[in-house]
Amino acid sequence: MAKKVIGIILTVAGGLFLLLAFIFGLVFGGIGTAMNGASDGMEDYLQDPNYISCEGEVVDVDDSKTIVEYEADGYLYTVELNMSSSAYPTGTRVTVYYNKTKPEACTIPEIAEATFGTIGSIFSGMGIVFLIAFAVLGVAALVGGILLIRSAAKSR
Repeated sequence: MAKKVIGIILTVAGGLFLLLAFIFGLVFGGIGTAMNGASDGMEDYLQDPNYISCEGEVVDVDDSKTIVEYEADGYLYTVELNMSSSAYPTGTRVTVYYNKTKPEACTIPEIAEATFGTIGSIFSGMGIVFLIAFAVLGVAALVGGILLIRSAAKSR
């Protein structure tokens, strides 16, 4: 009787692990895809006639922000981005796209793409790891449970 109960518990646990594998894979994979997709929208500034490009320079970087200076219409502007990428250390030249009627409004697609791309890759990788780990545990528990149930049935 104990084999059958343990077999049922393992079978249910295996099913739950497989469900978790699917959920984690879907959630983390979806977040990764969304982050990578967010970086793709940055190309719109290249087509927008209200935005002008100029060269800027990364003047400070830490773990959570990047500060870039750029010149527009003879004035020096500083923008603080709430993102950072190790690919853009202090002193790196970047292309800044600013609004010609409001030069302080700008974007720097290459930094955003690098940051979102990195985050997207991390989440996608985590999704794959969780998917594989929970799927292996689920299949092992499911097979073990079925074998115990069969063994209990034969021994009656």
